[in-house]
This record gives sequence, structure tokens and C-alpha cells, in this order.
Amino acid sequence: MRSLLRIVLTFCALCIAASGAQAGLFERIFGERVAPVQDGAYIAADKIKFTLQRAGKNYLLRFDGDPEIYVLHADHTSLGGRMLKYDSGETGLKVAGWGGLTLYTDWQPNGLPAVRAGDAGPFAPSPVTLKDVQFLAAQDAERLAHERHLRVPLVVNWSVLETDGALRATASEAIENAARGIERFVHDRQTRKLLMGRVRTVAFATGTRASLVLKDKALIVTFNPERGYLGRASSREIARELSTLLNGTREAAAHTGAANAR
Repeated sequence: MRSLLRIVLTFCALCIAASGAQAGLFERIFGERVAPVQDGAYIAADKIKFTLQRAGKNYLLRFDGDPEIYVLHADHTSLGGRMLKYDSGETGLKVAGWGGLTLYTDWQPNGLPAVRAGDAGPFAPSPVTLKDVQFLAAQDAERLAHERHLRVPLVVNWSVLETDGALRATASEAIENAARGIERFVHDRQTRKLLMGRVRTVAFATGTRASLVLKDKALIVTFNPERGYLGRASSREIARELSTLLNGTREAAAHTGAANAR
């Protein structure tokens, strides 16, 4: 009798465990529970280091040695996984339902496994003065002239930036991202000729959202200082938009120079 009771109890326990496992699987399949992504420092292929930080429904990503902070938007996939994508639509990271992380780069489109290496401090915009922003704009314009043989002034209404520190911080990021985006797009004689024939100046203005507009040979880069990192386009999105505006190719927008580690 006791043996029969023991068999019944064991069978019930197995059924409960199986039911719990099945419920967890169903939760993953239907997106009710997703794999966690911890804030912190990560490493892929033993050499690519980057930092991840959650920002509401999105994530912030920064590679070591690169000042740009990217916003990644999360899309759910099957079995509780997620795809974290740049504002340009390209996949930056894939999170498996069991928590494994894969980093995608321009030179490794098939992905590289990444692991958490430790904690990292939170991202925060650095305070900048008006002179700092003016120096950055001049430096970026000089770099475009030296490295891409492009002489395009970066035009900003400096008087608007004088009294607003948050505006200066977002404006400086918008300027640097735009310059890097132009560098990303202009990688050979053809793309340089294409841009030089259509763009004479790059102007920056505030707006409700990040956007690019081409008007009378002026490339107008709009950013929203009230949305922080979400309020300015990444260099990847700048390159993609340039490809569309200037009738370039998606390959040009996705191109990364040899100096870029990602």
C-alpha cells in the first residue's frame, strides 16, 4: 500500500513539474515573459567591448573607444527572445530566450557570442559649454575635409545654445553623429561626388523628432533636445537617410570604414 502511495505521489510531482515547464515554455512562445538583459559591460570575440544600459523600453549601447551612444529598440521574437535594433533598422544584438547574447557587426554579420564581463557606470551626457560645441563643430568639419575631402560647413545658431545646457548637450551629439554618418556614407569617389553635388552646407535645428531634409543644397539635421538620446539620429541612421536622399545604395549606408571596430 505504501509503495502504491509513493508511486502516486511521485507521478503527481512529475506532472506538476512538467506542467510548470510547459507553462514557462508557453509564456516564452507567446511573449508573456522575455529573457532578461542585464545592464553592464560586455565582451564579444575576446576583443570587442561594449556597455549596455536599459532606458525604458529601449537600450543604450556604446562600444569602447567610440564616443557615440546608440539607442537600440527591442522587438520580441519567438520563445522569449528579442532583437535589439538600431534606429536605422539594422540588428545590433540578439537575445535568446534562455538569455544568451549575440552581437552583430558590419564585418561579422553572422554574429558573435557576447558575455557579460561586469558592472558599468550609467550613461550620462557630459556638460558642454558653447565654446565646446563650437570647437566640436569646427573639428568635425576639419575631419571631413581631411579624411573625406569634403568641405561642408556645419552651421548652428549659436545664440540659441547660449543659455540652455541640455540643448547644447543634445546639439553636440547631433553634430558629431551627423559628421560620423557623413563619413560612413562617403567612402569612395562615387559617394563623395554624389554628396558634393547635392550638399553645400549642413545645418542643425530643433524639431519634434530626429530627421534629415535636403533643401536648396542644405542638409538640415533636426533633433529634439527634450527626448535626450532618443532625440537625435545615430550615425547609422544619418548614413541611411543620406542614401535615400541622395539616391545612393543601401550598401553605401551600411559601409563601415576599416577604423570602425563594430
